[in-house]
Amino acid sequence: MTTRRRLYPLALPILVLAIAILACGTGYKTSTRIYGLSGVVRVQIKEANGVYTNSIEINEDWSQERFSATVTLSVSAGSCRAILSGNENTSIILDVGEGSPTEAYGDLVTDSFGEVSLETDCQDAQNLDLTINFTLK
Repeated sequence: MTTRRRLYPLALPILVLAIAILACGTGYKTSTRIYGLSGVVRVQIKEANGVYTNSIEINEDWSQERFSATVTLSVSAGSCRAILSGNENTSIILDVGEGSPTEAYGDLVTDSFGEVSLETDCQDAQNLDLTINFTLK
């Protein structure tokens, strides 16, 4: 019985780690490249089904800054709606279906952390790829 009690404190961290690994199974990945006052943020999601909200960092030094953005969205299967929302009620909305990438333009305003919000509403989407090309105004 004492051996079992010693194993309980070890089991909890292993269980938490296992759950975290399974949660990452959707394959959510971001990358950012900044070139002076411009840059590119790329969001890739292997599988998406349902509504999810994430913060996307544009540039941590751009607190409450307005920038222009060209956003492209594609999926290899399924469909998805992506809404990028910034401060001052700014937003860019894209709808995409399998094999028909879409593009939209607009202005967004970062929050105090240099981020905007990304909400996706997907139905059985595979290999979602969202690219934000941005330039500070």
